[in-house]
Amino acid sequence: MPKFTGIEGVTAEEHLESFYSYADNLDISEDDVWVRVFVQSLDGESRKWFRELTPRSIADIEPLDDAFLKHWEDKKDLLYYHTEFGNLKRENGELFSDFDKTLNHMYIKILVDVKPTTTSDILTYSSTFDFDFYLLLRERRCATLANMQYAALEVESNIMVAEKLKGNVDRRR
Repeated sequence: MPKFTGIEGVTAEEHLESFYSYADNLDISEDDVWVRVFVQSLDGESRKWFRELTPRSIADIEPLDDAFLKHWEDKKDLLYYHTEFGNLKRENGELFSDFDKTLNHMYIKILVDVKPTTTSDILTYSSTFDFDFYLLLRERRCATLANMQYAALEVESNIMVAEKLKGNVDRRR
């Protein structure tokens, strides 16, 4: 389990990234369990900071992430990560899984006070792709960013299979 003390060379953002990777391997789905495991990753000054929070003031991981970042991150303008999220573009040939990691990493840094709406999330995400892919995603009518990311993986997979099948048909001729 990664540890964060608040005084070593690891930034709050780097710790969250390491923790999310660690927690993904544990397949945690309940917020209260997630919070308890996250607290175990805090040590020294950061653990002291957590203990000084108002009891029961944080019920799930998102507000804990925000409080943690507000206290421990490099202080940047509230709109910095919001703007960076809106400016992300998928590079030509970049794997969806790699792009989604980058996008999600940026998204979790956006403070709750300035988080985009669900509709804005979906529009921002779908606009990072070429026009044809954008249309295929928009036809899926996803309700959340996570649903759209899953749909993007499905669409990419379908396109890859179709290209492979087309190649097999062309070779038979």
